[in-house]
Amino acid sequence: MSGVMASSPVSTLQAALLLLVTILSAGTDLWKGRIYNAVTYPAIVAGFAVQLYLHGSSGLSAATTGFAVGFFPALLLFAAGGLGGGDVKLMGAIGTIVGAIPATETLVIACLFGCVAALGKLAWRGTLFRTMFSSLWSLVRFRMPTPPKGMERLELRFGAVICIAALATLWDLEAGALARLL
Repeated sequence: MSGVMASSPVSTLQAALLLLVTILSAGTDLWKGRIYNAVTYPAIVAGFAVQLYLHGSSGLSAATTGFAVGFFPALLLFAAGGLGGGDVKLMGAIGTIVGAIPATETLVIACLFGCVAALGKLAWRGTLFRTMFSSLWSLVRFRMPTPPKGMERLELRFGAVICIAALATLWDLEAGALARLL
């Protein structure tokens, strides 16, 4: 298996760029509720440049594959109303910076953390069981879940969740803790 696609630790340059992009995106998402194109587009270009610098022409393949793995599943979540456009582009940027395997791990961890955060937020508002019953009832009737009548839609700043997931991914790639569980 190629060293570019293996789940080996990412380089210091990749880790630094990943942290810069995700922390900046989390900050703007928490502050303004937006992840700006001025961050994600240059990060995507920088990801391609870093992969090319580190791995030569095979780095372009790793960046392209990483972009696809980060971007397209997030795009499906966007289409379903679960993510914002900035979150999608941020996942694409993460894929170009670190490759397909870390992007996949980041997305999976972000979804898990996001579920926990959403359940916590619903519990805090006192609407957890009502919302869960309404969502399950919608799924039984093969309809897209919507908030129960009289309740506002739950908003979660997913850029911060992605940042935490990226940190967890970097930790796992270095320590191998999650990989040993599988």
